[in-house]
Amino acid sequence: MLLKKIIPRLLFSFFCMLSLSPMAWALEVTGMNGVGSKDRRVISPYAQVVPDDSYTFIGVSHPSLTTALTQIGVILEVRNMTTIPNNSAGRAAVFTIGAGETHRIFVVNVGHSTINLSNASFTDSLSHLIFTQNTAQFGNISAMSVNQHPLNATTVRGVRKYANLSQLSMWGVVFIPASSTGFAMEFVGDAQDSTVSYPSSRNRLRPESGLTSGAGRGVN
Repeated sequence: MLLKKIIPRLLFSFFCMLSLSPMAWALEVTGMNGVGSKDRRVISPYAQVVPDDSYTFIGVSHPSLTTALTQIGVILEVRNMTTIPNNSAGRAAVFTIGAGETHRIFVVNVGHSTINLSNASFTDSLSHLIFTQNTAQFGNISAMSVNQHPLNATTVRGVRKYANLSQLSMWGVVFIPASSTGFAMEFVGDAQDSTVSYPSSRNRLRPESGLTSGAGRGVN
């Protein structure tokens, strides 16, 4: 009699797991375009595109830290700008960066005379173009790891390695071609500015001799 009661409950629990897991995954994927856990994200507070005046350039490098997996998936998007097309795909550059590589992302107005898809200098696999409307655009940058669980390590030859954005170096500039000047962009959460400060994760992220220097490698 007891067994008859237990089996239906187990089946119901199993059904709930199957139903809710895809739902949670779908919400997380939607979140990749702007809403996601903080340990997946890097932000830069300002970017701009002004036709015939300025554009935004971003470089993402994989310095091949001992804590980093060889390949790391990245989603980088512009926020509060009107893009072409003006949807999640038009706002973002999605790519996998390998150890030792540097990817270039240009955020420019769609009518730019030289930075466009007709110019072979910007069509290679390491270059990505995000187009905005031909009007002045001001916003910010948000990047997110494709890996939905960036604090979970993969052990390679006894060393724990991670596919999170704190293993990458990001740098950028709002560039003004007329004067060959501009101003630098700050990226909070990359290899230079990542830190671990929340106690609940201390045991998981702290350095361990012979294994890892921690999931967040930054200067702090």
